[in-house]
Amino acid sequence: MQTLQLLLSNFAFSQMLMCAILLLPSWNKNQSIRLYILLMVCSSSYMFGEIYPPSTSYSMSRWLELIGGNALPGVFWLVSLSVFSDHVVLKRWQYALASLTLFIPLFTTLTQIIWSYKLIDNQALYGFIKYGATTLELSLICHALLIAAQQWRDDLVQDRRYIRGGFIIFAALYLFLVIVTEQLFKLQLMGLELIKSLLLAALITGINYLLFRLRDTSIFEIAKVKIALPEEIKAPSKELTQILSSMVDDKLYQQDGITISTFAKHLSIHEYKLRHLINGELNYRNFNDFLNYYRIKEITEKLAQAEFSNIPVLTLALESGFRSLSSFNKVFKSTHKATPTEYRKKILAKTAEFNL
Repeated sequence: MQTLQLLLSNFAFSQMLMCAILLLPSWNKNQSIRLYILLMVCSSSYMFGEIYPPSTSYSMSRWLELIGGNALPGVFWLVSLSVFSDHVVLKRWQYALASLTLFIPLFTTLTQIIWSYKLIDNQALYGFIKYGATTLELSLICHALLIAAQQWRDDLVQDRRYIRGGFIIFAALYLFLVIVTEQLFKLQLMGLELIKSLLLAALITGINYLLFRLRDTSIFEIAKVKIALPEEIKAPSKELTQILSSMVDDKLYQQDGITISTFAKHLSIHEYKLRHLINGELNYRNFNDFLNYYRIKEITEKLAQAEFSNIPVLTLALESGFRSLSSFNKVFKSTHKATPTEYRKKILAKTAEFNL
């Protein structure tokens, strides 16, 4: 059993290194790739410490395991945000929050080395730091799972749906298993290490297979895809005509809580085919982006008309299908590079000048 466990651990370790090396030439292309490489490096460092147990408390193997293992939950969370949440630009506070999973245990270790102070001697402080750090790690992993669940349904890129489901769910379960069994409860169950090694080997093999078999733009968005606007489609298929008509004539984008599943039922088109049509024909990667195109178009037209000048922006946003003012403002500003209020004042002022 121990031999099989070691074989699986070495296999997973080599797969992680291979993944990092193969992606290294694309380091400068975008943030998502850099974070994913960092995730593989952290995982490799942790596995190195598992395969080659440290001979002393402060050997290189021990430091690699300490740094790589503790950095994993934070980096994993950042990768989840960057790769699987559309239109998310990571902020400094998110990097700072993720770094705490490393710096808290690193601080306690350095405190013991430099000042010979063992936090365990102070039970209250030790418990606060230990369980606080564990709670943070579990919270970040749970949030990553939440992101996957929220975005998975609206994702139109089938390739990325496979990666999202496999990578997030199984990787999160593995990290959760390690944190709960090793850090929280200190469990030493027979066969547990073998299960972890088997799960990790299967996980990293599946990720590498999908990652390098599929289009890189599906996962890391290396290339910016030009969205084909509905009015630019010269000879749409029958199904695509039906899709566009439901938006233009029936204004289904205004329906509260519309999902791709309910949209597919309305059109009597299989959900998988509907995803393929919107992604393949119109190049939309996310169902909400497709809906928001029509919502923003409708609101933009109304903001330019004097008869709607007294209607609050929030009312226009909610009537068009947006659920909140904040989400609407974000989409509108990314489209027009101005807030709705600024856009309305500017366009109405131009209209007034023209009429004079």
